[in-house]
Amino acid sequence: MNDEAALLISTLQNGYHFRDLSLARESPMLIGTERGLKRIRFWGDERLLRQHMDWRRQLLSSRYFIDRMYVTVSGSPFIRFGRFAVTCHDAPLGKAELSGYEEDWAEVIASLVMKSRGAVSEPEGISALARAEAVYEQAEKSGAFNGPAGKMARLCYPEVRERAYQSDMLRSRHTPRGRQFILPEDFSFRQSKALLETLFVEIGQCGAVSGYTELADFFLGSAMHEGEGCLHRLFCRMKEKGVPDRQTADLLQAAWYEPREWFSLAASMFRDEGASEQNTDGFKKIWDQKTRIISLFQSVYAETG
Repeated sequence: MNDEAALLISTLQNGYHFRDLSLARESPMLIGTERGLKRIRFWGDERLLRQHMDWRRQLLSSRYFIDRMYVTVSGSPFIRFGRFAVTCHDAPLGKAELSGYEEDWAEVIASLVMKSRGAVSEPEGISALARAEAVYEQAEKSGAFNGPAGKMARLCYPEVRERAYQSDMLRSRHTPRGRQFILPEDFSFRQSKALLETLFVEIGQCGAVSGYTELADFFLGSAMHEGEGCLHRLFCRMKEKGVPDRQTADLLQAAWYEPREWFSLAASMFRDEGASEQNTDGFKKIWDQKTRIISLFQSVYAETG
């Protein structure tokens, strides 16, 4: 341990009155204490830190845990170390299961969708349909439709255009610069942990971005790994809590309709990876799962009662 690291350890021990403290990992920093593992975060932008402090306060709940900043012995949510503000958070290791804990997950998702709101500045991008048309035209001109990946990409193109159109249409209902569901850019639902028989949610430390694609991908991954029955139960629990709202429902479906997996398949053609069965099998698996998840989502939210 170098002198700077030793000084930081001493500063943490004094600032939080840990009796026992050891360095468990350097990057990202974890320390072992008599109160369990703690994650140490370094903030060079104090304005962003204070935004995150407010963000966490908005999301406090008795139903799950948030990785709040530990308060120092002097009552501050951070300590100063050189040019950084340093925060200390719990860092449980238990894996957060979805199956059997749908009620807890629904509570977390409902809280995030309803409370984690703000405006994010997003650059105007090319529409999904225009992008699909441009990729198809380029592939035709370059002869990239040869091989298994190319044949698959060509065969699916009419439905790709329809999905891209649906994605654009759903997004067009909502202004991208309005108030929307936001998440930190480094946030992942899969980073959540289990703690004391409930969920522990890590908020990270990046600035806000639109959260719809992350949420849509979490549902997609859940269907693929935990099964559609588990996802159906989660959607039902969410519906009981009044989420999602219309904007969130539209933008979730827009994320599923957007043929990102087709764009990835097309990229493999241009890299001359068309003979790879892994590319075509992976594409088809995601493509088919999206079809089923859209149908499942729409059926749950069309049900009465």
